[in-house]
Amino acid sequence: MSTETQVGRFRIRALRESNFSLDGGSMFGVVPRALWENLTPVFEDHTIPLACNCFLVEDGEHVLLIEPGLGQRWSEKHQAMYRIEHPGGGLLQVLEAAGRRAEEVTHVLMSHAHFDHIGAACGGDGAPLFPNAHYFLADSERKAALNADHLRQASYRKKDLQPIVDAGLLDTFSGELEVVPGVTLHELGGHSDGASVVVIDDDGQRACFWGDVVPTRNHVALPFIMAYDINVEKSFQVRSKWIAEATDGDWVNLLFHDPEHPIVRFTHEGSRYGWVSLGE
Repeated sequence: MSTETQVGRFRIRALRESNFSLDGGSMFGVVPRALWENLTPVFEDHTIPLACNCFLVEDGEHVLLIEPGLGQRWSEKHQAMYRIEHPGGGLLQVLEAAGRRAEEVTHVLMSHAHFDHIGAACGGDGAPLFPNAHYFLADSERKAALNADHLRQASYRKKDLQPIVDAGLLDTFSGELEVVPGVTLHELGGHSDGASVVVIDDDGQRACFWGDVVPTRNHVALPFIMAYDINVEKSFQVRSKWIAEATDGDWVNLLFHDPEHPIVRFTHEGSRYGWVSLGE
């Protein structure tokens, strides 16, 4: 299992913010259980183990955190329901173990605003966890998070984003945004209104943080689209384009929800996609 890689001048490290579980059928959508249950352990309640892997990206000038994670503001009921664990103690603790303090983070990049992705953006007191950072999010996600309708309200918690807005720390974008030279957010949609990926590009090398476009290595096969996706047709379109480009370009792939392999490369034989660990 690889947890660190170098892309040009960027050092990239996977930090395990939390472990949790979600329904296996929901995670694999229309794919029959007979196919996906051979890819992952399955608990007795039909949920599967998942992770929240944040990525610390450093280039000597900037300290970027991609995806805060699930956070710790959960009731005992929800902790039990989702099997939430923080093996490293929480986001601040795993960041400290990597040699960084919250005050040193300059940019926080968020692929979208679902609770498992930005729940840790604010601390236990409700204040933004990274007071000196700017937070970046697609504007369509800001709108969904702060005014979720009945189709979206189960996936968003207003309290995860509102304090960042109130503090004047949120920067939004539409389409794409280069946050620092070589690090660009691309708004794709599909999984959610503004689901985005982060592309890190330097010295002829490229990495991509996939968010929930490709949540685990077992979702690289094109039909393996989550039932949670708000627009499955669009998900298939953007996945078809971007996974092909990542595979043909031999990109490094950063996977938020993979509990075993947060950093991989994609492979393909004909029209079938797969994965290998770095170095294979």
